[in-house]
Formats: sequence, C-alpha cells, structure tokens
Amino acid sequence: MKMRALVGTSHKFDAVDSGTITDLAMREKLLANMMAPKTLELKKGAQVMLIKNMDDVCVNGSLGKVTAFMDSRTFEIFREHEEWFQEDVTQEDIDALDDDERKLYDSIHAKMSSQNSSAAGPSKLPLVQFSLSDGTFRSMLIEPEEWKVELPTGEIQAQRQQLPLILAWALSIHKAQGQTLERVKIDLKRVFEKGQAYVALSRATSQAGLEVHNFDKNKVMAHPRVAQFYDSLYSVNQALKHPKVAKPPATKKAKSYEEDFMKTGMGEEHSWEISDDEEQAAIAAYG
Repeated sequence: MKMRALVGTSHKFDAVDSGTITDLAMREKLLANMMAPKTLELKKGAQVMLIKNMDDVCVNGSLGKVTAFMDSRTFEIFREHEEWFQEDVTQEDIDALDDDERKLYDSIHAKMSSQNSSAAGPSKLPLVQFSLSDGTFRSMLIEPEEWKVELPTGEIQAQRQQLPLILAWALSIHKAQGQTLERVKIDLKRVFEKGQAYVALSRATSQAGLEVHNFDKNKVMAHPRVAQFYDSLYSVNQALKHPKVAKPPATKKAKSYEEDFMKTGMGEEHSWEISDDEEQAAIAAYG
C-alpha cells in the first residue's frame, strides 16, 4: 500500500540463485530462510532496511530511504559533492554555486530525478540515505551481496545474490529477530507466544527510540524453563555470596634459636653476652 502511494517508476531487482542442489524446490526451501527476497521492488522515496552488515556504521537493521537510482560513475561524482543534496540545502545555496558547479549539479540532479526506465539493469542501483544514530545521514549506492548455504566441506548447496535491502514500513516480530533498530514502534496487541514481547522490545537500542502500543503485562510471558534456569543461577549466586571455606589448621609458632638453646639447660648454667656478629653467625648455624 505504501509503495503504491509513491509517485514514480518502479524498479525491480531479481535475485540470481545458484548452488549444487539441482532440485529447484529444495533449493527454494533453503533460500526461503534468508531475508533476501526473490524479487525486490523499489521506488524513489521507499523506506528500506539493510539486512546485512556493510561496515561499523551501516549494519543489519539500519533504516534509510531510497533517494535515487544511478550507476556507479554518477555515484562517484555525487559523493564528491554530496553536501549539495542534503535535506537542509536551500535553493539559495544552489543559486550561490558558480557556473561550473551549477552545471555539474544540474547534471547529477537530472540523473537522480530520471524515471525513464523501469528496468533496473546491472548499471542502475538504488541510492539510499541512511539515518545514523548520531542524527546524521549517510548515502550509499547499494550493490548486490551474497547469501550462502554451505557445507563444512565448502560445497555451496544454495546461494542467492540480491540487494541487501527489504521494504521497512513494517516488520513482523519474527522477521525482526537479530535486527538493531534506532527507532521502532512496537504493537503488542497480537503477541501470542512466550518470549515474543521480549524479542520485539529488545530490538530497540534506547528507550528514547522506543514507542510501545497496546501494552498488556499479561502479554509479556516467559517460558517456565527460562524462569527455572534463572532461579538456579540466583541460587548459585546466593551460595557464592556467603562462601563456607574451611579454616586452615593453626601452625605452631616457630621457636627462636635462643629459646631452643635455653631448653637444653645450657643457658641456665652458662650465660654470656653475644655480640652482633656472633649472633648472626649463630643464627646462620641454626639454619
């Protein structure tokens, strides 16, 4: 419905599937577990989500908007002058460009606005502007990535090559597993399974970016085995909090050589003064 509401030409991107499994039905079953769609339809203005980590900033779950379709050469020029196409740029800023800059701007803008062909083709890729956690934006030309079902031997049973994007106006809780979302609205009205509310709520990276609708504490359910597991951890922690450690046996106080010497009785009959040097020698001899 959201896609149909957008004005402009639709661009379709078909996945390229391969693998050693020749049974197409079996291969499709394996590939169905991947988030990459068989066919991806996009328009300018479509809200999308990355489904693969690209780098430390644009990761699985990053949200963005398709701003144009272009080839890699146009993107290289665009990237050098990306500041001209930011949302906060005014017409006055554009008018302030010199003649050469204005010609280059008009050329890039014309290619970005072009909707002449509905066929994506290998040279026409979506330009996506991602919203980053620090409030800034980053534009990326999205190229195809690969997903594989691979055996330990290295044999690739099934492989899909597709753009790492999905439409992202809404997402089921099941499909959201593993995603990291900066801003998310969660509707818990139809939660029906244990742990489902947790999966949804834990997608948000901060409370500020979280909005919850139809909250019902009875919908937040934990499996009894999970509660039992954490109760056992709590019991262990309590035991460690007050450890019962056996005290080591008391050791006998070591006797000095003078006490041992006096015990022989010699000290009572023969008393004399011992100089420092003699005392050190006696201690060494005693061991």
